Amino acid sequence: MQRITGATVKASHIRPNRFRRRRGVIRYLLIWLLLWLGYSFRHLLFDTTPPSLYLTGVELGKTYRGSVPVNISGSDDSSVLGTLTVQINNDIPERLGLDKDGENRTIWTLDTTVLPDGEHTVTVAAADGSFWKNATRHELTFSVDNTPPQIELSPEFLDVRQGKTLGIFVQSDGLLAELEGKIFNRTVRFYPFRSKNVYRGLIGVSVTQPAKHYALALEAKDSVGQKTNRTFRVTVGTTKFAQGGHIVLSPNRQKVMRDKSKSQEDNAKRVKAYRNSGLTQLWKGTFVQPAEGLLTSPFGKYREYNTGVRRHHLGTDIANDVGTSIYAGNDGVAALAERLHLYGNAIIIDHGQGVSTSYNHLSEIGVNVGDTVKKGQRIGLMGATGQATGSHLHWGMVVNGVAVDPEEWTESDFSREVEDDIPKKTNVR
Repeated sequence: MQRITGATVKASHIRPNRFRRRRGVIRYLLIWLLLWLGYSFRHLLFDTTPPSLYLTGVELGKTYRGSVPVNISGSDDSSVLGTLTVQINNDIPERLGLDKDGENRTIWTLDTTVLPDGEHTVTVAAADGSFWKNATRHELTFSVDNTPPQIELSPEFLDVRQGKTLGIFVQSDGLLAELEGKIFNRTVRFYPFRSKNVYRGLIGVSVTQPAKHYALALEAKDSVGQKTNRTFRVTVGTTKFAQGGHIVLSPNRQKVMRDKSKSQEDNAKRVKAYRNSGLTQLWKGTFVQPAEGLLTSPFGKYREYNTGVRRHHLGTDIANDVGTSIYAGNDGVAALAERLHLYGNAIIIDHGQGVSTSYNHLSEIGVNVGDTVKKGQRIGLMGATGQATGSHLHWGMVVNGVAVDPEEWTESDFSREVEDDIPKKTNVR
């Protein structure tokens, strides 16, 4: 039988105790290591919040051309960004570089010149560096227009006569931001017409405008600033105005006529009323003759006064008894209603877009400035006030600062439609 000594027993008890202590230390260190790793990389393990993403420089529904700088900014409060990409339509996403702190603030250039005109989509996406790869995605639609606007005139060659109104109808292939014309050393202002992408400008042709060909210069600008300039021809023809007629004024009225200060005062008030014309067309259809009576002096008649003054008559005279009703030629707003030195009791009605009518020498004014009037509404009574030799109505019409024949407007309202025959930009909105 083998003998077991005390030393052998003691050694056998020591080894397991040492192993247990070592295993405990290792376990303790592993636990602390795991806790440290968990704490140090907690943002990678427990971050479930997607990153923040900002895109400025391109807006939903807007139209752009050329190179467009776009500000793209991405960040994540809990961790860091892992990826940041930008994509146009279905192209391969472009990966943007990240700062060393995991954020990105950069200006990316959108080159619209490589894109066809029309609608496109830009998509910006960011994912963080966590285990879960939390992501944010922004997508918006915009339009590209790198083609200058196309404009046409209908008809291509315009004819008008002295003392008449020139109606200019411009057809565009898309919505215009601005359209301006130049003719007779004057500016033509255009307004959107009731037809799609049609713009109308009205300009009065002076009775003294020389009869010849003129250049009408048009400049069109679209919503992204692209310009198109075109020049068209306008022919002004001669009008055979009535001649003769000798107007005899009393000595007192001759004095008033020669008083330049009174003439200037009257004209200043009238010009102010004409220039304050509204931007909206108020008239509807053709105009009506504003009074019953005998037409005694047509528009443009060349007359001589006993003061020695010779000039065209810039209105239409309708004679009848004092107190005969005077009616508004069309819908509008009263822009002047007061007694003037030369024109007597006078009314000016603004019909919008530079078109106005005047009613002069009245015995009574029936409206106030600012009143809305309707076509055919009684606005006053006929008289012989101011520089008048008898009871009559001096009926005038001004189109953008120039006196024109009002009777022309009883036959035309300058609202004819224009055929939509211009090629359209494909997919442009």
